[in-house]
Amino acid sequence: MDAIQQHMLDSYRAARRGERAPPPPGRYDRETLRTIREYRRFRAITEPESRPPWRARLRTALMWRARRSATRPARRPGGPEPSGGRTTAPGAS
Repeated sequence: MDAIQQHMLDSYRAARRGERAPPPPGRYDRETLRTIREYRRFRAITEPESRPPWRARLRTALMWRARRSATRPARRPGGPEPSGGRTTAPGAS
């Protein structure tokens, strides 16, 4: 049963019982998402240790990679070719 069918069933039940009909599906999705986003921002400020540990590991890995590529010496001209020095296709004579 999808959301529309469930909504129709709930509306029917509410009408039979003389109650108010439920809101249509998706009515409060934006408000809910906005509330979740605000709560996460609030927690990030008030509880800095609650941040996911993977973010720190990712940040460290990216910084390490940037430093490594910045300190790596430039390739010299006339150095080894990326193909391993082959000038012809394998198996060709």
